[in-house]
Amino acid sequence: MKKGLKIIIGILLIIGIGIGGFAYMQHKEHEKMVAIATSEEAKKVYEEYLKKLDDEALTDQGKIRKYEIDENDLEYNPMGGIMVRLYINDNPKIDVQIGIVRNQNNELEVFGATSSPEFGELLEGGD
Repeated sequence: MKKGLKIIIGILLIIGIGIGGFAYMQHKEHEKMVAIATSEEAKKVYEEYLKKLDDEALTDQGKIRKYEIDENDLEYNPMGGIMVRLYINDNPKIDVQIGIVRNQNNELEVFGATSSPEFGELLEGGD
């Protein structure tokens, strides 16, 4: 019986190490995405995109006054790049999800975006 117990403990130990290693790797990947998404280069890309939608964005006169990066809602896009959710004007209902990717010059650029209906309403004239 001692031999069987040692085998079971060994198997459980191997499974535990495997699960722990997987969780650690996921944590490291998330940290890497956060570093990219919150970098000054990425912020410049977000701000250029928002200013194309609202000429006065990120000013007191703009409809888009500020944005916040949701560090918990980052994901790799299967086609490449990272999808980053931005909350607009401290309102979690007003959001835009922007895809950023490195271009051939190794610079970040927007490759697509989706937004909430409330974001569209804000841009159309709501405040």
